Amino acid sequence: MIDFFKKLMEQALDLELTVRFTKRDGEWFAALGDELDSLSLEELEEYRAELEARLCDMDDDEPEDMAGEAFEQWADAHESLEDLLSEVEDRIDELM
Repeated sequence: MIDFFKKLMEQALDLELTVRFTKRDGEWFAALGDELDSLSLEELEEYRAELEARLCDMDDDEPEDMAGEAFEQWADAHESLEDLLSEVEDRIDELM
């Protein structure tokens, strides 16, 4: 499942699209959304807050075994989400 999210985040970065993540009852859901360039400053700030919340959710799901494959996959997905957050922050900076 983590590989799916990592690929989706990479796709969002490549296409410069938003990706919406939700976590309900312990299950993750995701969907591609609007182009980053089409979002207003207010929408970008809301999206940034949403991504920051998902990072916190991912932190809560961090595997305990740091030497295992599950941790490596989690770390890659976490890094991809951080990259997406960085893209959003760069776009916010451009608009300010």
